[in-house]
Amino acid sequence: MEKKRKFKISGKLIFNILVFGATIYLIIYFCVSEDGMIDVLKSHDGVNFFWVFAGLLAYDLNIITDSVVTLIYLRSEYPNFKFIDAIKVACVGVFFGAITPSNTGGQPMQLYLMSKMNVRLGYGSACMTQKFIIYQIVTTLFSIFAIIYKFDYFSGAFTNFWSSMFIILGFLGQMTVTALFLIVSFSKKITDFILRVIYKIMKSLKFIKNPTGKIRKIAREFNMFHTSNKMLMKSKKRLAVIFALVFLQVMLILSVPYFIYLSFGMPKIAIANNAPVGHPFEFICIQSFVLFTSNLVPLPGASGGAELAFTMYFGSYFVVGNIRKIKPAILLWRFVTYYCSIIFTAPFSFYTKGKDTDEEYNKKLNSKEFDTDAFDNDEQPRKYD
Repeated sequence: MEKKRKFKISGKLIFNILVFGATIYLIIYFCVSEDGMIDVLKSHDGVNFFWVFAGLLAYDLNIITDSVVTLIYLRSEYPNFKFIDAIKVACVGVFFGAITPSNTGGQPMQLYLMSKMNVRLGYGSACMTQKFIIYQIVTTLFSIFAIIYKFDYFSGAFTNFWSSMFIILGFLGQMTVTALFLIVSFSKKITDFILRVIYKIMKSLKFIKNPTGKIRKIAREFNMFHTSNKMLMKSKKRLAVIFALVFLQVMLILSVPYFIYLSFGMPKIAIANNAPVGHPFEFICIQSFVLFTSNLVPLPGASGGAELAFTMYFGSYFVVGNIRKIKPAILLWRFVTYYCSIIFTAPFSFYTKGKDTDEEYNKKLNSKEFDTDAFDNDEQPRKYD
């Protein structure tokens, strides 16, 4: 008879329970506290759900746009790749990104799903990483533009040391991530240097088994990534189209708070109280700051940080005179951009069932999926001894 496995309480389980508990607490707080969602729904003006639906549509169009970008990349090497499969890849990325800290789980699961669709891991990795880099470049450049365009408004957010650090670290974090990905993507010498440093550290740590094998596997993946990335950069026209689509995608994501603003009838309230009325482009600029500062919080969905950033930047638009609608605004914004996206994309996680074991994954690394002949014959994995 097989022995029953003992149930162990791991650190990961405790972490997930704490995050889930914090999320439920925030939802309840924004619903039942004073001036929360329940109070707003009881009021005579309530919520115009037409604009909430418009915000939801904008966010869903962002996922569709992401699917189109994925399709363009993959069809350059796989002409018969289907649009429905690109949607599956995009939705899997949204779901696993939403439920993992700092959005780290999305891309690995996308790569796994694409490998099941017979896309080479090296090529798929290059596509997803280049897409991420373009997204980071677009958001970073737009954030810099937003600082210049709304400098007086953003300078008002530096109210104390902690709020200033929150903003500065968020912006520096986004700049650093973008710079690192650019370096790794286009400088093979620096990548090789980093791998050698990592290898020396791994050798010095006695508890790491077979460091040579592990670093060779990493080097092989980087090698395949560089060769694929080189091929993807050849078409300037395709790159320009992708930049345009990613820019559209970013604008769709950043536009959601303005639809929430309209759903509460805040423009009329602002006019009645002789307060500034928010305009669409202002909201898009401000939301770019909300995103990069909230991403500083290494929790699934940046829980806590997202709500704090939204309050910091949009508080003056949703608190006018005696009218306070910042709490329900945060709840609706999170519903559209986070909770609803998890509900909508969760069924697509079914396509990632049967995840490879480490042994099966290692077999793939040595299979024809990593054949460099499809790209450049002169690109060979480096040796680490």
